[in-house]
Amino acid sequence: MQTPTAPIEIIDPDYYQQNGYPHEFWAELRRDRPIAYCKHPKLVPFYAVTRYEDIVNISKQPGVFENAPLLSVQPEAEEDLITRVRTLLNMDPPDHRTYRQLMSRYFTKRRLNEDQHRLDQVAEDLLDSVADEAEMDFVTRVSAILPLAVIAELMGLPQEDRDQFFRWTNEIVGANDPEFRREDGTTGRELAQRAIEEVFAYCTDFVEDRRKHPRDDLTTVLATAKIEGEYLPPLELLSYLFLLIAAGNETTRNATSGGVLALMEHRDQLELVQKHPELLDSLVEEMVRWTSPVIHFCRTPNRDVTLHDVSIKAGEHLTLFYPSANRDETVFSEPMRFDVQRDKNPQIGFGIGEHLCLGAHLARNELRAIFKALLARLREIELIEPPERLRSGFIGGVKHLQVRLRLV
Repeated sequence: MQTPTAPIEIIDPDYYQQNGYPHEFWAELRRDRPIAYCKHPKLVPFYAVTRYEDIVNISKQPGVFENAPLLSVQPEAEEDLITRVRTLLNMDPPDHRTYRQLMSRYFTKRRLNEDQHRLDQVAEDLLDSVADEAEMDFVTRVSAILPLAVIAELMGLPQEDRDQFFRWTNEIVGANDPEFRREDGTTGRELAQRAIEEVFAYCTDFVEDRRKHPRDDLTTVLATAKIEGEYLPPLELLSYLFLLIAAGNETTRNATSGGVLALMEHRDQLELVQKHPELLDSLVEEMVRWTSPVIHFCRTPNRDVTLHDVSIKAGEHLTLFYPSANRDETVFSEPMRFDVQRDKNPQIGFGIGEHLCLGAHLARNELRAIFKALLARLREIELIEPPERLRSGFIGGVKHLQVRLRLV
């Protein structure tokens, strides 16, 4: 049997920047070629996994499908860059469980819900700060600010360093987007590596301080944590802090921007949720399903496997496309419709299984806070220019969203 193939558009960063998500391609793959081989001339070859059920099943077998060999599809020349950072994202059992447990109790739904009032106040203050601006870039003035402020507070880092966090995140996640290059001629690899080194240097100072002067913050928790009587190795410790800074703002930022864009494009849903604020939780889940900010993660089988009659050898890479899973016709009714009253919404925008996003509850609460405040005060919002999207096949980001906004 000839191995089915997938079009390169599903991973091409230029396609994403110019067109957004390739839903038509994914729909065809789900229907006819649920496991399909893709080889982009500049990227690591992989098998595309596009159906919801397959992605869930693979994600729930960490003993077979490993994270460590490859986190995301990237240029072959840059494949080793991920080895410079060792986070929960590219750990496998038993290390993953050991390191995740260091933080898991601080990100429980119950604990985070106790601080919802604080998030609500941050959101209100944020809208107060932009209330007099008739036109703005919603991404840089609103979407990015709340998660940056929250993660800085949780980690005990200076609020005045938020712009630095924003720049580092953009340079690492958007390393292949020319907008985030610091100087002409800098490659994506060089840009990301430099940003990672700067994050590590920044965090090192705080680790040393917290070991001498502990505080009630997440930086202290990690700086003083021990495994088998020893402090965390420097690479793992600094990588953990790096993950909190980067992942702590990127997903919520893009879900917020994409959610606002969806409401502008579906005015009936905007009016509905404004009239019925009790739909807020449903709105949040639908925005995560609709935006699916993380486009893909990879898994690598440690033995030969067969999926849908396609033979995959140990060491070959599978790429799980979460936005495709979240539009799967066999799981979601009218999946191409943005519906804030969706009854059944088992979206996996935060992942599934052992690698479910550690900060999923925090992200939900942040989205709940900003949209609760925004919908209560919103009188007018209008898109001024087409959204500018991130040049990335890994993160589905909106870089700029120019809007006309009127609040009360």
